[in-house]
Amino acid sequence: MHIQEIRTVACLGTGTMGHGIAFLAAKAGYDVRFYGRTSESLERGMASVKRAIALYEDNDLMPKGRGDEITDRIQCFTRIEDAAKGADMVMESVVEDLAVKQHVFAEAERHCKKGALLATDTSGLSLSAIAAGLKHPEYFLGIHFFTPPYLMPVVEVCPTGKTQPGVCETGAKWVRSLGNEPVVLEKEMPGLLINRIQAACLREALHIVEKGWASAETVDRAIALSLGRRYLVTGPIESADMGGLDILSSMLKQLAPTLGQRTDAGPVMQSALDKGDLGMKTGKGIYDWPQETANARRLAREQSLIAFLKADISKKQA
Repeated sequence: MHIQEIRTVACLGTGTMGHGIAFLAAKAGYDVRFYGRTSESLERGMASVKRAIALYEDNDLMPKGRGDEITDRIQCFTRIEDAAKGADMVMESVVEDLAVKQHVFAEAERHCKKGALLATDTSGLSLSAIAAGLKHPEYFLGIHFFTPPYLMPVVEVCPTGKTQPGVCETGAKWVRSLGNEPVVLEKEMPGLLINRIQAACLREALHIVEKGWASAETVDRAIALSLGRRYLVTGPIESADMGGLDILSSMLKQLAPTLGQRTDAGPVMQSALDKGDLGMKTGKGIYDWPQETANARRLAREQSLIAFLKADISKKQA
């Protein structure tokens, strides 16, 4: 399947990622088959699509008046076989459960076009395990978006050991056709690329708090105003090159033995979990989240991401 042959995309899953991918695909001109388990989940998914449309229009990320054109391209289905029938591509973002994903792909593969791209949005589950029951695992790959997909441009594209040459290239071209930026990985790895680095950063941040060296607030502010800004331009490896490998090598030798080595959540996070404090969604996590504060932080992050996205669009148009 070549990129020019992809016209119909079965978007399986209506949640946080699914509705965002459906919106991007429809906005890019693809016919979208939107699958949800129930009519209620599809209604919620379409309501989220409409909120994404309004967000784009209100912030001048696309011309006003395109909403009906986008939603008209999205057909809703409560049966996988109906959503996948004749599809050129299957883009799965259902619940992070291996058995569920395997079932969804087994059903979708039976009804989509021969040679259709089969893509999963997972980052935590093994790609090879998800594809284990497929008749044609050579067309399977990982295409991992970040939340929310329409404000976070980067998308990880990853093969398994059985992915046919050229499939990742086609997947990357499809991602680019949505207006997003693909990063193509050489081979499969647990957690893919970005979540591995995010996990390492979070582990050390919590380690610092556990040791009593700094508060959570201090850690977050320090990173936001230093590495957060630097990494907007240069990633960790390029930054090391610019800083001098001799200096960074010396720093690593001194610090590596003292870095956190935990393989579990650790006492700071576990204490919150034990109390049922899951973060912003429950009103308390490591931080307290009264509704007014939660709304303000969500808005601040959203507006920051919109500003970056506008800058990216301006660069492309220049």
